[in-house]
Amino acid sequence: MIGATGNLGRALMNMPNTIACPIRFEDADNFEQWFEENKDVDTVWYIARACRKTGVRRSVDTFMLEQNAMLKLLETRAKDCRFVYASSKIVYGLGGVSDNPAEVLTVEEVAKQFKDTKVGVYNCPEWQETHTLDISRLDNQRTIYATTKLANENLVSKYCSNFKIIRIWDILL
Repeated sequence: MIGATGNLGRALMNMPNTIACPIRFEDADNFEQWFEENKDVDTVWYIARACRKTGVRRSVDTFMLEQNAMLKLLETRAKDCRFVYASSKIVYGLGGVSDNPAEVLTVEEVAKQFKDTKVGVYNCPEWQETHTLDISRLDNQRTIYATTKLANENLVSKYCSNFKIIRIWDILL
């Protein structure tokens, strides 16, 4: 799993046979060696994102950092694995946490979505029927975040035949 340190990553690490890939975006050249050393890995859960903890959280630099890392990852054996990518409702232009408690899932409920064998793009929760991409009303940082997610979705669907993209709504922290 790539991105094991956040709330969702920690929940996924509790699943049997899950190992964390410690490679950070800045060290993406090391993905190939890591996959060479971990030949039994047959599924990639990609939960990571590039953002700063202080100041401007997202910029062109964070976009490029994450894009370059994703490209380097997909040049490895990862593209031949089951690849599950955590995207976000931000790609629909939706930001903020919902006031509707039914839309805010527990981290365990979201983690379950990573275990099935579905292929394609899915909302989480699946009953969400929003499918229109529209980031035109987002502020600059959210636009960069949405663009990063969409670009990664495109790369995953282009390079991987066995993929699931999960557009996550809200997770209860």
